[in-house]
Amino acid sequence: MQVYNVVTVSGLLHHIRTGKKSDKYFPFSIKQETPWNDGTTRRDFLLSRVFCPNLQEEVKGLPEGTPLKVQGTLQSSLGSGEMYIHVEEIHKIS
Repeated sequence: MQVYNVVTVSGLLHHIRTGKKSDKYFPFSIKQETPWNDGTTRRDFLLSRVFCPNLQEEVKGLPEGTPLKVQGTLQSSLGSGEMYIHVEEIHKIS
């Protein structure tokens, strides 16, 4: 069973370096840093998948750590616990 939600996520671009190549989508992740009350920072990585060829080229051309706002469908696989976003829009934050 899968759960679907449309979300907007902001964070830093993190290129995923894998030996695998997919003809369907281009993977990257969004790094989020959340300050906690105790002064520590929580770091999370949300796996992102881009299917649109134009957006794939846009992401490939951006440097590591570029601030982004990404909109898409958040999906969670209840079996594996993996959470990822199917990206529909990407906006570079100045």
